Amino acid sequence: MRTLTRLATVSALATSALFGLSTAAHAEAAPGCSDTYQLGSTGYIDVDGQRAASVKQFWSPKCQANFAYVYLWQSFRTSHPGKWTVLVGLTVPGRDPVGMKYYPDTTGSEFWSAPFAGRGVCTYGYASIYYTVVDAGDTDGHCG
Repeated sequence: MRTLTRLATVSALATSALFGLSTAAHAEAAPGCSDTYQLGSTGYIDVDGQRAASVKQFWSPKCQANFAYVYLWQSFRTSHPGKWTVLVGLTVPGRDPVGMKYYPDTTGSEFWSAPFAGRGVCTYGYASIYYTVVDAGDTDGHCG
């Protein structure tokens, strides 16, 4: 059974490489809240006409908090050498942004907002990347 599982994994990875499909090579668990799960659909950020990042919103039952998350794609990091600045957080209609975290002059790929106790509140995951200009994206809203 172990050999069959290994063979299936190798086959899946080879198929992804062959057809240019991406595999999830990054973790999606907020720091200190390992039970996070995604809310709603994924948003995207395009920089210079190129898809650069995915923006997601997560909920943690254990931490009773919403988080925004942004992952900068390898293709963006490769084609945009140097450093960039990232802002990630949540927006709430009619209120100031919440949970915002600022990551200046970085070459990182994964960024999390601060937690926001958003139960019963409509929230949207939000992120922006500053490379030469600011480009931003957000998720659809989640109320609950």
